[in-house]
Amino acid sequence: NMEVMILQIEDPSCFWVTMKGRGPYIVDEIEYKNLNAEMNQFYDKSCENVDEVKPVTLEKGQICVVFSEELKCWCRAVIKSIMYCAGHYQTECFLVDYAKYTFVKTKDVRVAVKAFMQIPYRAKKCRLYCTKPVTLRINFREDTAKIVPAQRWDNAATQYFQSLLKATTQIKAKLCAVEDNTFDVILYVTIKDEKVCINDDLVSKNFARFVETEENTGSPAKDQENQTSLNVESFPVKIVNPTLAFRPVLFEEKVPMNLETGRNHVCQKQSNRQYELTREKFLGPTFTESYCWPPVARGCDVVAISHQGNDPFLYIPPVLTFLQLGSCYKALPNRNGPLALILCPGWKKAQLVFELLKTYGRCSRQLHPTLIILGQNKEEAKRVKIQGCDVIVTTPYSFLRLYEHKCLLFCRLCHLVFDEIEVLFSEATEQVFTILDCYKKTIITEEWEYLPHQIIAVGTHWNKHIARLIKEFMNDPYVVITAMEEASIYGNVHQVVQHCVSSERTAILLKILDFTPNHLQKVLVFTDSVDEVEMVHQESSVDQEHTKARSVILLTENNTCHALGILRYLKRAEAEIPPELHDFTARVLEAEEEKKFARPLCTYLKAFGICKNRTVCPDRHQINLQIDMLQNMPSKITQTSGLVTILPLHIVNATDYFGRIVDKQQDQYTTLAEEINEYFKETSNNIPIKKVEKLALYGLCEETLFHRVQVVETPPKEEENLFFNVKIKYIDEGRTRQVQSSQLLHLPARFQHLPPQAVEFIVCRVKPIDNEIEWNPKVTHYIHHKIKGKPHEAKIVLTLGNTVWIDPMVRVTRLSDLKMYVNEYSVRSEILSTGLGTDNPEHITQLQKLCVRVKELSHMNNLEPSFYPEIKWFQNEVTVTVKVKIAGIADYKCDFSKEKVIFSACLGDKLYLADMELHQYILTEKSSCVIKDKEAAIILAKEKKGAWCKLLKNKNPHVSFDFEHWEDFEDTGPFPVGSKKLHCTSAVTEDLVESSDDSSVESDE
Repeated sequence: NMEVMILQIEDPSCFWVTMKGRGPYIVDEIEYKNLNAEMNQFYDKSCENVDEVKPVTLEKGQICVVFSEELKCWCRAVIKSIMYCAGHYQTECFLVDYAKYTFVKTKDVRVAVKAFMQIPYRAKKCRLYCTKPVTLRINFREDTAKIVPAQRWDNAATQYFQSLLKATTQIKAKLCAVEDNTFDVILYVTIKDEKVCINDDLVSKNFARFVETEENTGSPAKDQENQTSLNVESFPVKIVNPTLAFRPVLFEEKVPMNLETGRNHVCQKQSNRQYELTREKFLGPTFTESYCWPPVARGCDVVAISHQGNDPFLYIPPVLTFLQLGSCYKALPNRNGPLALILCPGWKKAQLVFELLKTYGRCSRQLHPTLIILGQNKEEAKRVKIQGCDVIVTTPYSFLRLYEHKCLLFCRLCHLVFDEIEVLFSEATEQVFTILDCYKKTIITEEWEYLPHQIIAVGTHWNKHIARLIKEFMNDPYVVITAMEEASIYGNVHQVVQHCVSSERTAILLKILDFTPNHLQKVLVFTDSVDEVEMVHQESSVDQEHTKARSVILLTENNTCHALGILRYLKRAEAEIPPELHDFTARVLEAEEEKKFARPLCTYLKAFGICKNRTVCPDRHQINLQIDMLQNMPSKITQTSGLVTILPLHIVNATDYFGRIVDKQQDQYTTLAEEINEYFKETSNNIPIKKVEKLALYGLCEETLFHRVQVVETPPKEEENLFFNVKIKYIDEGRTRQVQSSQLLHLPARFQHLPPQAVEFIVCRVKPIDNEIEWNPKVTHYIHHKIKGKPHEAKIVLTLGNTVWIDPMVRVTRLSDLKMYVNEYSVRSEILSTGLGTDNPEHITQLQKLCVRVKELSHMNNLEPSFYPEIKWFQNEVTVTVKVKIAGIADYKCDFSKEKVIFSACLGDKLYLADMELHQYILTEKSSCVIKDKEAAIILAKEKKGAWCKLLKNKNPHVSFDFEHWEDFEDTGPFPVGSKKLHCTSAVTEDLVESSDDSSVESDE
């Protein structure tokens, strides 16, 4: 047995020691000290003639001598990799006498003089003899767990191994075998005067297993024979793809085995990360990732713009790889501060990046990533702890709040990552450039010359500020753009848009290109057919050099769906936008909104008064009087003067709740709830439902209480079985959940007469900070526990449909001793006090702008249910005239779509609403509504000339034909001659007969 001293530990299968005493592999420490002194003297003197000791070429595996900034001396080393970083080439070297990795510039590498290579390397790579890792494998399907062989050591095993070696007063090793310059040893440590065999201890603690060989049939501690060879069970590492290997090197030449003194731990970590990727069903890098990963892993500055630019995987794997090279950061000051900072556009994206780092960071050295989202409370920033944290994930706003109290955040920062750079520049331009300025001031100092410093920016769109980022803050960056339209903006291609009809495209294109001898250009033309290619080719003959690239977009009537995208693209390109394109896209947007007219009102519009993503939001952004009127609502809302008591029962987020309006005098729901629970207490009344119907009402027992619920979703017929799940809504609370169909109970009709009591409440004039569009879970969680199930006093400021906007919402407490009430808290103030909310004074004003007239909105809370006006209609060959019989109309609105007309008007306290689904199509742009003789006349332009047999698709008793114009039709022939005349006339005549019997109002059909 020989005494050893541990130099570095990766895991029980990879650690380095220096040996003491005497033996075939042992050299006295005095010889190493003498060698070190001679090397320092020789290479310090050679600084005057550097060229004589500089190597002619460098390659991986080459033996050399380098100066270690950490050890302050010249050291023997093996080159592990060569990479390009921060404007120069540098090498990663393994110091063979100290078992350390370090980075040096290639110009600072020296030739290893033969005289200094005579004695063996001081650091000896070792592994525990016949001791292999195990892990606990859990089978959730069989509900079993067992210990099985593993390819890598669990973190717990490595930490336990390190703790044993740290606690020992003496370490001895028994050499059992030597294979590929790796010593197989049995380690003995002395802890509190007790001698422990580490090999046996790891096995007894179920961290490891013994591997038996022909020479080995027991535990290593009992094996007394010195072995010179060993057939050890191995697990080959399969590298599927060079990109998947995550190796941050330029050269991958094979390293001679006698020089491979520290590579195994890197390969093992790469293999572990690949295992995690495989487990997550990662099939390989995308096209963009294949271009991004190599330069990021080499430490270069990178800008990546791609359609997948919002995917954090563009940078996470290579950044994690670089962070494993711990020797890169040895020269950094010994202070608290991150090595990498990832800035995200919002808390939600930051949460996603943080979870990914935790998942894939398990396969590497402990980086301790930290997610930091701070509000405006300064005390919260002071309490943040970053000791031992290597990676911070946050937003620009949160980081600057933290920086006010942690001024040393940049002292160790090497990697600055911007996720969704175009969003960051759009929402937080000033904050981003402030952070960049601070980072730049840090890395320009002399001590950062040999340290890595890297900026990574990824996104989906090019932004004008990216040009400044590249010019002022990056060093020879890699710019990867795989979205061609974004490359066009980056290349400053001149954008031209021309409106035309499809039949004239080729002629207009030739006119735009201007093929004249004085105006020669290189042109790339895209067409739909070979004939068009020939036509353009015959009209042109150009082969001269061009001065500036130009892109011509021909926009025809067939490209309506692309108009909005082209408009946004031209704005980002800062190109000239034709006025007709503005008008065209405005009509397209209006048409898109019309398609959403039956959708619910946008959640963001309701919560904050504005929706930032209207063009992609699937919900409605305008008032639909038919939907937004008070229909099937609790009478308490329509009868109140504005002051109500509310009971929030389901908290959606910090300002959006569902609950009930409580009637303090006679609460019908409280009485109903008592009757329902009394009814279902009788076991005989718990009658399960045999056939579940969508939208039907049922009873449901939850814990000890029974509730009224409505089925809102059922599975497809083919998925139904004896017990299937349905989605139900608690109609008196507003929440939803999945339950088994067998849990639903028959609900007697007498319990169904009371309308649903659930109302949506929205607290006004407050929104999330930092331009966020969703509430942080912290504030939602706080408000949930603060208000749920507690009655609050509130003032209604606006009501639309089933949604009530309230301001303020106050918790009132009665002091029984003093016989008085006090305001305990205001919900809006509580949200602001968290530091995660800010004032939103335009909230209600923005909602009011959606209404056609302010008067219409202000009357809305007091309006009776809407009335359908009496309507008369007549026609000629090209138009239909619809007269709305309401005298004295002042405020009105008329919306046209291809097959529908919606007319609404206010007269006194009455709202008139006519939703007319037309029998045939109309031309919306040529249709109009005018007030004539204090009556509304709607002129509908027919899409196809000819007579209409009826106005509406379905009968309506309030709509009838205007026979005052019958004679005019006879004169001009409104109904065609022949069979068509008979058909249409008979249709009108039959309706006349039916209507004369039923009512004095004639039917439309």
